[in-house]
Amino acid sequence: MATAGGDPRYALAPIPKRDTNNIQPRLGFNWNPRTRKDGFLGFLTGGDRMVVRGGYARTNDYAFLNIALNIASSFPQVATVTYGAPVANAFARLPGTTPSGLNPLTLTRTIVADDFRSPYADQFSFELQRQMTNNLIVRAGYVGTRGKDLYQTLDGNPRQPFSTQRVDPARGIVRLRANAARSWYDSLQVSAEQRVAKGFSAGLHYTWSRYLDTASEIFNISNAEVAVAQDSFNIGADKGRSSYDRPHRFTGNFVYELPFGREQRGGLSKVFGGWQLNSNFTFQSGSPFSALNGADPTGALAGIDGLVGSSIRPSLNTNLDLSNMTIEEIKQAGGASLFKQLCGAASATCPGERVGNVPRNSLRSDGIFLIDVGLIKNTRVFRGHNLQFRAEMFNATNTRNFGIPDGRINSANFLNEKGTDGGNREIWLSVRYAF
Repeated sequence: MATAGGDPRYALAPIPKRDTNNIQPRLGFNWNPRTRKDGFLGFLTGGDRMVVRGGYARTNDYAFLNIALNIASSFPQVATVTYGAPVANAFARLPGTTPSGLNPLTLTRTIVADDFRSPYADQFSFELQRQMTNNLIVRAGYVGTRGKDLYQTLDGNPRQPFSTQRVDPARGIVRLRANAARSWYDSLQVSAEQRVAKGFSAGLHYTWSRYLDTASEIFNISNAEVAVAQDSFNIGADKGRSSYDRPHRFTGNFVYELPFGREQRGGLSKVFGGWQLNSNFTFQSGSPFSALNGADPTGALAGIDGLVGSSIRPSLNTNLDLSNMTIEEIKQAGGASLFKQLCGAASATCPGERVGNVPRNSLRSDGIFLIDVGLIKNTRVFRGHNLQFRAEMFNATNTRNFGIPDGRINSANFLNEKGTDGGNREIWLSVRYAF
């Protein structure tokens, strides 16, 4: 502002106050009930083999660097001005000059809210842990999180409904980052862990969860999830499945040292022994994504869409529950015809529609089916020296795990998941000498 002669229109504003109230309490308990080993209660606890745990914690997130970088690359630090005619000797003349008649307030800005602060989350947990055998432990518990004051990208100066005039007509486009979002996460988590016994160890983990939020990121997560509410005057209506929601996730791993020749004390055991088989797998629900209108007929997001994209969604044209259908089922049921593209004309036959009624993130991509397998041969050369041969297969079943498809209903690529990189099997062979 000083360089501009104190003109307040060039001020870097707002500048939030220092955030000093990030109190992060943590509470927890751990109880090992001891009972008789007989009877129903003894069956549950194993006498002294059960532990009950629980706790509460409040944590804060931090403002990552890209938020500041976006501000540094917009007005008043940087301005893009279009001249109607070529300017002679432009590199020498343009720096430090202001085009005649330019109003700095109309230039696009990226700012944070005047109360910009660290988001916080409250997490609750309760778990039962039971030792079934000397080497087998089973756990079951609940984990829940409530996120508040989360970062969200907003249209800081949106157009009035069915109008070309903005809320503040004296200002231009404003991309605003504010603490405006919330989230809700609840999960049941079950696991079993087998510690090493007779050369075998393993782990199984399953999570059943539900994750809702009003915004998942301040940046676009995919080409079918735009980080701004479709209706700037009703951002709460964007509450839906989080982009990180995975209702089912089942993972596991095991390592097994084959029983013959483990000690490698003789020549035959060194040749035929020392084999190890291992694997890990992931079976997981797909990613939520939104059906997008592909156009903004009334200009509800005009201007801000050039910075973040258009999040305008269509309306439903079916009674089918699309949220419980796979991509292939939706395509077979009609694909884009199951949605009604919004109309921008304001007439009796086609009234103007600012936003659609399709919920945010109501569709889901296909899940993940991934199995990795490894075969290792260890050969002891002499004490402290070991030669290892490894054969590893990633995605051993060669399953195509596709990504999030194009969500625009007016695109020829709509729901074309096979247009994403589904991955393929990879086999690695390697030799390692350890000493």
